[in-house]
Amino acid sequence: MAPVDPIALVRGKLTKFKLDAVLLNTSEITRSTNLRYLSGFTGSDAAILINEDRLHLFTDGRYKIQSRIESPKFRVHITREKIASLVKIIRNLGVRRLGIEGNRISFDYVSALKKAAKEIEVISFKVQELSDLRIIKEGSELEMIKKAAHIASLACEELLETGISGRSESEVACQLGSLFKLGGASAESFETIVASGVRSALPHGSPTEKIIHSGDLVVIDYGCLFSGYCSDETVTCVVGTPDTEQVKIHQAVKDAHDRAIEAIKPGIRGNELDRVARESISKAGYGKYFLHSLGHGVGLEVHEPPYLSPKSKSVIDPGMVFTIEPGIYIEGFGGVRLESLVHLSPTGPEILSRASKKLLCVA
Repeated sequence: MAPVDPIALVRGKLTKFKLDAVLLNTSEITRSTNLRYLSGFTGSDAAILINEDRLHLFTDGRYKIQSRIESPKFRVHITREKIASLVKIIRNLGVRRLGIEGNRISFDYVSALKKAAKEIEVISFKVQELSDLRIIKEGSELEMIKKAAHIASLACEELLETGISGRSESEVACQLGSLFKLGGASAESFETIVASGVRSALPHGSPTEKIIHSGDLVVIDYGCLFSGYCSDETVTCVVGTPDTEQVKIHQAVKDAHDRAIEAIKPGIRGNELDRVARESISKAGYGKYFLHSLGHGVGLEVHEPPYLSPKSKSVIDPGMVFTIEPGIYIEGFGGVRLESLVHLSPTGPEILSRASKKLLCVA
């Protein structure tokens, strides 16, 4: 399979939507992951303009050197007046219909652009029209995700070996974040979830000062960033010896997790994989306690296509990276979630995360 050329994909959308150019903008308030993906530029303020034969990048003096190193294919414009510089090039190129990433450009920015260039018609892409550009992971992209997953899994294993009983959820989350950085990650890819005892029934339970006690179920959902790429993984452990119901719930989730992974193949839809896991949990008697979708893509963002949900129309193809994360959450009792990061390789599903999904009994 030939490598994907993302710029060519964008230019294909010029024809599809009868556009003269596409504009993407990133700022300290609203970041465009697609701008980074297409240009390589990692700074906090820039715009790129792509037409059928030209590539322009606009940024300020802080990034004069960086932009030319990171974006060698783009003609770089260093300016204090980004809108004015954009309008000048737009007019030079004869742009009349301009596609924008509507969910990543502010209303004020578009209003200022249209005020300065009243002749242009601005067309907003639907979210999936551009996010799907990044859906296939190849080469260095895939290696960065694998590295992030490896760092995160090792960090979690080291954390659990030291024991978590008698410590606060916040302390455990903080230690995990430190271990990420010691392992070579730049940061967490999202706020680490540590939810213990009855709080483990909260799918997105942010860590608190609650102390973790013997007998608690503890859900730890974590990920880190390596060279801008994310990982995402969840383990559930029991402090001490699990009771019968904890073992039963964990096994129901583990079965659903494993069956979904076994079902992964090229061409299967996201809703079909979700159904496999959901039916497994329902047969175990816990169907009403599976409160979220089965998974989502992971890359430069921790949530991106493909999506694995009851309504998903995403088709799973080789090169995609996504999570498999069934869960059971029972109010007043606790919860279990098991999440693996999966790459569909040409030979089948490849598990990128490595922490055990067995019932972990920890001190």
